[in-house]
Amino acid sequence: MAQVELRNLVKAYATHQVMHGVSFDVADGEFVALVGPSGCGKSTLLRMIAGLEEVTGGTISIAGRVVNEVEPKERDLAMVFQNYALYPHMTVRENMGFSMRLRKAPKEEITGRVEEAAAIFGLGDYLERMPRQLSGGQRQRVAMGRAIVRRPAVFLFDEPLSNLDAALRVQMRAEIRALHDRLGSTSIFVTHDQVEAMTMADRIVVLRAGRLEQAGAPLDLYDRPGNVFVAGFIGSPAMNLLKGHASDGMIRLGANLSVPAPVNASGEVIWGIRPEHLELAAADTDGAFAMRVTGVESTGHATFILGETDGIPLTALFTDRPKVAKGDVLYLKAHPTRQHLFDAGTGLRIE
Repeated sequence: MAQVELRNLVKAYATHQVMHGVSFDVADGEFVALVGPSGCGKSTLLRMIAGLEEVTGGTISIAGRVVNEVEPKERDLAMVFQNYALYPHMTVRENMGFSMRLRKAPKEEITGRVEEAAAIFGLGDYLERMPRQLSGGQRQRVAMGRAIVRRPAVFLFDEPLSNLDAALRVQMRAEIRALHDRLGSTSIFVTHDQVEAMTMADRIVVLRAGRLEQAGAPLDLYDRPGNVFVAGFIGSPAMNLLKGHASDGMIRLGANLSVPAPVNASGEVIWGIRPEHLELAAADTDGAFAMRVTGVESTGHATFILGETDGIPLTALFTDRPKVAKGDVLYLKAHPTRQHLFDAGTGLRIE
C-alpha cells in the first residue's frame, strides 16, 4: 500500500480560499477519518487527494511521489462516493469490473477479481442484477467491491454511509473496517458522524473552515482536546463548556457557583466537563453544586438530564437510570481528574 503526505495544502476558487495550509500524514496501512462541521473542507480535501480538484498550493504525495499534476487514474487509488456512483445500465458484474476493462486487463483476471470481491461482500447471487434491483446496502457493497477489484494503494471514502438507515450504518462500518484490516490498505474516510470516526479510525483529523484543528487517536482527542472547538465538537452529547474566571485555585462560573481549578490558571477561562463525568453527590459534599432539572431524555441505555445551575445550562449523562423528573433539584460534582480548562482568549488547552 502507500503513505499519503499532505504539505501546506491550499485550495482557492478565484479569490475565495477554502483550504489554508493543511498538513498531515497518513501512514501506510492506517485508517484516518476526516471530521468537521459542514463546509469545513473535508470532502474538498478528499477530492484534491483523488485528483478531482486542482491543488492551488502545497503538495500531495502518495508512496513518496508528488501527484499534484498526476491524472486521477494514475494515482493508484479508488474512491467510494456517498451516492454509490454506479452505472445504471450495467449489471453488478459489469460495474465491478469496469475499471479493469478500461485498463484492458485479461478477461480471466477480471472475472477472478470480480468473483473474489463478490464473495467478500456476499454479492455472488447478485452479479447479474442491475443497480435498481438492489437495496441501498447492496449498492454500497457493489461500490466497495468495485474499488477493491482494482487493488489500489489508497482507498478514499466520501461519506459512504450517510444514505443508509441507522442499523445498516452500524453493519457497514464494521464491514468497511474489516475490509481495511483484511487488505492492509491505507484508507481516508470522510464522515460527519462522530461515532463512525471514533469506532472505525486509527486516527482522526479535525477540520474547521479549511484549517486543521487537531489530529490524533480517537480517545486522545476525546480525553485531551487541544482547544475549545475540538472539545465541543468531539463527543455526543457535547462537552459542557462554561465561561469563568480563575484565581486562587478556584474558578468562578457564576454568581453562586465555583469549582476547584483542575490546573493552575488565572484570568478568563473556559471550564469543560463531559456530561458523563458529572456525578451525583450529597448536598454537603465538598465541591457539590445544585442543578435544577429542566428535562429528562432516555435512550434506554443512557439517561440525559438537562438542567441549569445559577442560570447556566448543563447536561449530565447517567447509565443507571436515576429517578429524576422535571423540576427536581440534584446535587452534582465534577469528576476530579476529568475536567478541562481552556484559555478564553486563544481557546487553547491549559495544561
